[in-house]
Amino acid sequence: MKALLIRPTNPTGSGYNKSFGFMPTPLGLLQLAGDLRATGNWDVKVIDMEADLTSVDDVVNLAISYDPDIIGITLHATASHNVSVKIANGIKKELKDVILIAGGHHATFLPTQMLKDGFDIVVLGEGDLTIMEIGNAMKNRDFSNVRGIVYKEGEKIIRTPPAPLIEDLDKLPLPAFDLVEKERYRIDAFGENQYVACVETARGCPYACDFCSVTPTWGNKWRNKSNPRILKEIEEIKKLGYNWVFFVDDIFIVWPNRSQRAKLFREMIERKLTINFITQMRADVTARNPELIKLASEAGLRVAFLGVESGSQETLKKMHKGLAVSDSIKAVKVLHENGVIVFVGMMMGAPYETFKDIIATIKFSRKLADAGADGVQFSIYTPLPGTRIFVNSLQQKALFTLNWDYYDLLTPVAKTRVNPALIQFLAVYANHTFYLYKYLRSKLKISKLKIPERKLELLRNAEKYIWKRLPYFIRGTFIDLPKSMMNTLKLYSKRANSLRNDLIDLLVSESSKIIYYDPGDKNRYFKIKTD
Repeated sequence: MKALLIRPTNPTGSGYNKSFGFMPTPLGLLQLAGDLRATGNWDVKVIDMEADLTSVDDVVNLAISYDPDIIGITLHATASHNVSVKIANGIKKELKDVILIAGGHHATFLPTQMLKDGFDIVVLGEGDLTIMEIGNAMKNRDFSNVRGIVYKEGEKIIRTPPAPLIEDLDKLPLPAFDLVEKERYRIDAFGENQYVACVETARGCPYACDFCSVTPTWGNKWRNKSNPRILKEIEEIKKLGYNWVFFVDDIFIVWPNRSQRAKLFREMIERKLTINFITQMRADVTARNPELIKLASEAGLRVAFLGVESGSQETLKKMHKGLAVSDSIKAVKVLHENGVIVFVGMMMGAPYETFKDIIATIKFSRKLADAGADGVQFSIYTPLPGTRIFVNSLQQKALFTLNWDYYDLLTPVAKTRVNPALIQFLAVYANHTFYLYKYLRSKLKISKLKIPERKLELLRNAEKYIWKRLPYFIRGTFIDLPKSMMNTLKLYSKRANSLRNDLIDLLVSESSKIIYYDPGDKNRYFKIKTD
């Protein structure tokens, strides 16, 4: 049998690719491809709209010519909903018998809408075991025994019993890294021939940030792969010629696995498997473990993303972030001193956030710059399906649009204490002035920050790249932003309670569901796998 797996784009494309030339491999699809291959006789192809720069028509035509038995589309980005639906409908017109499957964060919490929009099956949460069960069920097309899906049977919508979380990630087949060409997956900001592959070492998150869809999608139990399995995957991608790894875990280091990570770094060094790598980390764990960060740097840690979110302690408290403002400053210093490029994520536009809080966050980003932060991403606080804030916004009728194109973390979609168009302007202002602040303080010799040699060359390459991309940033600021702000104001002005109560009830119900079977383990938050 044949399967086609598709990563759709969103209407505005990949922001990271446009800004930094950062395009990592579509690991979710490659893992699912490996899963399907493991079940037996499956031929699998991948279409990556973001990397291949293909249009909807291109994807539809490629799918028709391949004529697969199943097509899976991953909707990890809510803003890719409408593009995915266009692809699904275009394919179904020509391939009547193909089984269309939707998965990812977005589809998991909007299964009924996905089915009404043309899909046949929606996979809830982790798709590995489920896609294997679907693959086996294709022999007679009876999906009633497949756990963790919602599917159509005639006009009837059926939700099967929830699947358990995958406790032992080592048992998963290796991702099908060979299905994509490394030349398409680059970090252009760091120079030529910089190829980046994604590797997963853990899933889940034990924290409870109100804006995040990770915990409801992947579960609140943090589960990891063993070091031998991680090293095996690093070996595989090095053989294919990649010189960067993006460890896609939402939290790369948690308190209970620090010793395991230290052992991993030592083994990478001893076995000559060091490689440039990128991680996402918590500020508190980073700040309190400088020796571990030093070891990580020696093993290849080059870029760390810290979810700082806000410069207001009160806002962090309401977000349930579980983080102190002081931790972020210390974490940035620890990373910088060890030659790691520090990229911080911040957001604005929470419903409980005041204008004063937003200004405090912008000012705090300058303090982080002085401490050693090299880059920043200011996002708009967005109620995504599956999150508590999505449910709250629906119940309070705070959303002024359900056009998923706007759920790109760059466009306000909900009423807040501050005018949404102003928030949109301030996010762009904060982003651009952060880099201007860094640049001027460096060139005018005001900054006393000493840049370690380990990251100096990468930063110099990034500076050259940013200068080349300057026309793009200027257009975005002076042409695209005003248009987008005007559109936001139009949407906001038409925000009268237009959502039907039955639709609100359906969305609230589906976004509130626990999607996994709970075996009642004593430790609900960590499943640490040792060697």
